[in-house]
Amino acid sequence: MIVLALAALALHHGALNGFWRFDDGAHLLFAATYAPWQYFLQPSITILQSYANVAPYNAFFYDVNLALFGMVPRWHYAHQIALLGAVAFATYRLIRLWQEPLIALLAAVLFLTGLPTLYVAQQLMTGHYATGLLFTVLSLHCYTLCVRDGSLRLNLLGAAFYLLATTCKEVFVPLVLLLPFLPVGSLQIRLRAALPYVAVAVAYTAWRYAILGRLVGGYVAVDISPVEQIRQLLTIPLLLAGWTKADDVVSFLERRSGLNLAVFAGVTLLGFLAAWRSRLSWMLIFASLALLVLPLVPLTRFPGLNAADRYLFLVWWACAALLAVFVSSFRKHGVGVPLRLACFAALTGLTLYAQRAEHERIAPQLAMQDGLYQAALHLDNRTALLLPPDRSYYKTVLDGARQATRQLVNKSLEPAKLIVDSAALCAFAKAGNTILAYEESCNCTRDVTQNREESLGKLNSFADHAVSGQPLNAALFLDHQLLSWKFGPYEDGVYSVLLDGTLTKVPASGRKSYASKLPLRFTIRHDAKDGIIAISPPLEFELASHKSFAWSGLSEAIRPSCETGPN
Repeated sequence: MIVLALAALALHHGALNGFWRFDDGAHLLFAATYAPWQYFLQPSITILQSYANVAPYNAFFYDVNLALFGMVPRWHYAHQIALLGAVAFATYRLIRLWQEPLIALLAAVLFLTGLPTLYVAQQLMTGHYATGLLFTVLSLHCYTLCVRDGSLRLNLLGAAFYLLATTCKEVFVPLVLLLPFLPVGSLQIRLRAALPYVAVAVAYTAWRYAILGRLVGGYVAVDISPVEQIRQLLTIPLLLAGWTKADDVVSFLERRSGLNLAVFAGVTLLGFLAAWRSRLSWMLIFASLALLVLPLVPLTRFPGLNAADRYLFLVWWACAALLAVFVSSFRKHGVGVPLRLACFAALTGLTLYAQRAEHERIAPQLAMQDGLYQAALHLDNRTALLLPPDRSYYKTVLDGARQATRQLVNKSLEPAKLIVDSAALCAFAKAGNTILAYEESCNCTRDVTQNREESLGKLNSFADHAVSGQPLNAALFLDHQLLSWKFGPYEDGVYSVLLDGTLTKVPASGRKSYASKLPLRFTIRHDAKDGIIAISPPLEFELASHKSFAWSGLSEAIRPSCETGPN
């Protein structure tokens, strides 16, 4: 265990220098506002954390960290790295039930050197993924020992770990369907031992339905072709090898053609050798494949499978175990020993190389997150921060971190002045506030108070080249926390919605879960195939008093300035 804990620290110690990042602000505020019994037991509170899934352990993870370490991010990351080390050790112990120590160690090490593990180590908001996987591995371990030894206590303990895993993330719920395929004991014993797990799964299903009002779904229900969904799923091996959606597949393969060919040939050879020597449980492999892929299908709609991030965390863990089993096809004596060691070194080296390359690629983004949170938490009452693109998101998370700090550390801390649109910029400038903007080149903020026109241009870049007089219409409907929309009149082109300074592409029609009752203020943009850009005037849907909203009119050309107003 000590070896794997040190390996986790050596591989991911850079995270200890991180600050709050990504969704941390929203989660910190939620944990500071509500008690665990509320977000675990009150559906009306649970859904406030996420409209798309049920994962109260996410908030509990922050609660535990806040209770232990306060608002000191370094120790939150230390906890995260310790969890990854614990998952690696639990994986080693699980694989040891079937394989010798070297193979089990290889599975644990490959898990630590994978790209998804890197993302989880660097993002505190994924702590429930690490915790959920730990509970899942412990649950599998207890179940296997129960089937072997007939221990009721281990059976109930395994079901308890499974229950905890379901509160972490729904991706761990299908575990119950995998149990009958584990290569241990007879089918009758496996089915009987799975009954407590089935009871947990049934209870989870009822609990999820009570909270979300549905059993399956995702973040946003949008139209997407089955071909595109299959294409995304087929790119998972490329994602795990370091490709991202922002890169061209052909270019990626050409840059690493020799390496990719060697890896593909080596893994294929190992797989054939393992199959020839009957080292594989095909029923377990096919069942695992189905249970790993199916939860990813809703994600192909939104946000998409774009990188080997947290969404592929469980997939990579399974791949690490399978690759280790492939290596076990070499005999554990004679010439097989050096071949095993060579494969151990090669696979570890290749995955470590890919992990280091990915870390370098995402380092600027991590630094930007650190810098924005630092700036937002240190703003004084006479300074406003001009947020970068995706302003609505940044306003939510940065303001959340500021409010959490006020509740937990500094009661006198005032709300941050965060600029998401030209109206806010003009108001803060008129009040004599200093205007700061984040500068990626130096990972710092600079004073842009005197560059008001440039800042206005950035805030309204969504309206560049827009023309007036183009017809647009919108119809929205809210029913049981499900927001549906239809934009028109154009069937082609691209529609986007501007919310709090953030422009987001959306389908012409779609729906998503939406729990807020605050007024929905938005602007519609349409990009026609011939290049014409049409933008609606600002629209407002009073969700508290109306279930439907309809608007039809003509587009406007936006020429903002602080003298004439934003329109």
